Amino acid sequence: MLYVIGNWDENSHDPSTVLQNLASRFNDYVNPTSYSVELGPPQSHSITILFKDNAGKEILSIDIVPTYIFSKNEFNEDTYKVPEIARRRHGKKRTQYYQELSLQHKEMGWVVSDPRGYIHVASETDTVTGGEFRKTAKVVKRWKNNLVAEDENLKLQSFHIEQVITNYFRENNSLEIFDAVFNFFLELPEIIDNPNQIKDRANNGKFIDDYLEQFTDEQKSKIRSARDGFFIKLESFGENNSIEQLFEILFYSRKPTEEFLFDKGIKTFIDNSLKFRIDGFVKPLSGFTSGWLTETPHLQNGLTRGGTKKRYIEFRIRKNETPAEEYRWKVKNSDTCFQPRGEITLNRTRNDPESTEYAGNHYVECYAIKNGDCIARSKVPVKIL
Repeated sequence: MLYVIGNWDENSHDPSTVLQNLASRFNDYVNPTSYSVELGPPQSHSITILFKDNAGKEILSIDIVPTYIFSKNEFNEDTYKVPEIARRRHGKKRTQYYQELSLQHKEMGWVVSDPRGYIHVASETDTVTGGEFRKTAKVVKRWKNNLVAEDENLKLQSFHIEQVITNYFRENNSLEIFDAVFNFFLELPEIIDNPNQIKDRANNGKFIDDYLEQFTDEQKSKIRSARDGFFIKLESFGENNSIEQLFEILFYSRKPTEEFLFDKGIKTFIDNSLKFRIDGFVKPLSGFTSGWLTETPHLQNGLTRGGTKKRYIEFRIRKNETPAEEYRWKVKNSDTCFQPRGEITLNRTRNDPESTEYAGNHYVECYAIKNGDCIARSKVPVKIL
């Protein structure tokens, strides 16, 4: 929270007395919550209000930092000078930062900030998009908050997320929520791998996404696996699913060979009225049962591998009442076998026919694509004994 003191004076900007006076008024604060509230340890460039539960655990902290009016932005609104901690530190890290400055005998740095400019752009973008921008940001931040609840080391900054989404809508103000959300998650691996992409409005030499430089490979890997989990649930999302289920964090660890439609930028909008079904035909081999997998009871219990002779399966579309323009196939073997696969190929499975080389519970899936979207899909399990 910014506490505006007055106009910036290059030669006189020690806010300690002002903050002491502000802290002295804490006894007049009316607590609107059920938590206990207390004033944190006094600091030279901020004061902190702490909210705690009955066990003394901190639930929320609000840092109040001194602010000076510095100049005007292009909207003729005030920009500010704020202590450097307002940009980079929070809570316990802020206290540690104070201690480091004291030990190094350094003074607090001041930086220019333009919160009103960001608010102006956000409000303008939301108005132009009929509220789509605000709703999109809330959707993504809901997922982000759940991610942090699962692992507090995976903290993507809300402000950063808002700026990414702002850029989407400023480039295309007719963008719909689904497309904007899809784009964010599609680009998320690239976003976290490439910090310093979004310049600070108040200082072109600074970047609001510079915090990503501190992310380790392990942190980025976990974010990518959570992103994959979100996409996997989104692809299978139906009328029997709830929004709460969609935003529950799923860390999906995929094998390097596994692909998904979202990897290719293909969105999934299943039309349940369209009839679409695939099956696998087990080719004849002397001494073994042949036929369609889903229509032959003996085959549904599992296929033996045929000893020294391989058995083969041809996967085909058996029923198709879709207006699809193309079909993509995925063969996914059990993760425990030597070749888990998971590649997605056009028009046919990679091997046609496929062989019964590896034991396990596998599956083959086919996607009907129209105008770049998946409108129907069919899946057949393949159990190899």
